[in-house]
Amino acid sequence: MLRTTLTALCLFFWLAPTCLPGQNQPFFSLQPADSLHKPRLWAGVGTATVLYGSALVILHRNWVSDGSTSSFHTADDLGDWNQMDKMGHGFLAYNESRWLYAGARWAGIRPNAAAWTGFAGGQVLMATLEVFDGLSTPGGFSWSDMGANLLGSGLFVSQQIGWHEQRISLKLSAWPKDYPDDRIYPVSPAGSDGSTTLQDRSDDIYGTGLVSLFLKNYNANTVWVSVNPRSFFPQRATWLPKWLNVAVGVGAENLFVGQGYEWKSNINCDGPDCDVYRLDPDLYPRTRQFYLSFDIDLTRLPLRNRFLRLLAGTLNIIKIPAPALELTNRGDVRFHALHF
Repeated sequence: MLRTTLTALCLFFWLAPTCLPGQNQPFFSLQPADSLHKPRLWAGVGTATVLYGSALVILHRNWVSDGSTSSFHTADDLGDWNQMDKMGHGFLAYNESRWLYAGARWAGIRPNAAAWTGFAGGQVLMATLEVFDGLSTPGGFSWSDMGANLLGSGLFVSQQIGWHEQRISLKLSAWPKDYPDDRIYPVSPAGSDGSTTLQDRSDDIYGTGLVSLFLKNYNANTVWVSVNPRSFFPQRATWLPKWLNVAVGVGAENLFVGQGYEWKSNINCDGPDCDVYRLDPDLYPRTRQFYLSFDIDLTRLPLRNRFLRLLAGTLNIIKIPAPALELTNRGDVRFHALHF
């Protein structure tokens, strides 16, 4: 999907004239074409159109079916979720641009044009999601989300054009959280017999399953900036393995509402009869976590098999589990023998 989407963008953004003339090369080969491969390009145009259009229909139906659509509006959510959602936007935009660039090179698009196509494609994909947020209730189109998207794709294109490689990568790790099973009772209205648990609250706002764990669970996610030291000093740091990275991570815990510690049992409820829950900030303080760890750049492993290299590039979004030092904004310092 990503490869074919990118070849379509070569036409959509009038980048096709910057591509090289066609050549005779097997269509199904994993080897990138060194000149424009018209069958790959046109197959990409058709496939990308169908997939992108289908995604728009599915998203629209999901918004309409749950009654969450409204007129287009904006929202200022910069202070929400300890900015973990912004980190996620940057992470997604960066890696979408990286994948799309790889697809463009496979189709024979010149390196600089492919880099800008990856940038444009990442922005289009993320902006589409943001437009649907702008039509949702609650929610709204967020300019800070768009800024995070721009920074993510910008990190990719600036490195690809300036260094012709990715020395700094954005990665993600996640691990399921265990919550106390104590019942939480409403602070209002008086006499309400409703109750919930932190696990129920987490499932309600973050969802369940592997996809939700990695893409939306801000209590379980760590977003990493993974840096390859040797690429900055190729002649002086020959003692360092080419694949060894140093990673700085950002995470959070005790986030059960965008801001503060209070929430309603039903977000659409409005009135004195709504169950309102409140956490004790002394027991469950909203906490920022900062990590220092090692990582592996899978794209720099000495793999000869082209399929394995493709697989490594795809999986390079995941931070490899490793020992880590943690520092929180509350002054806590912890060492993790293995953090993921």
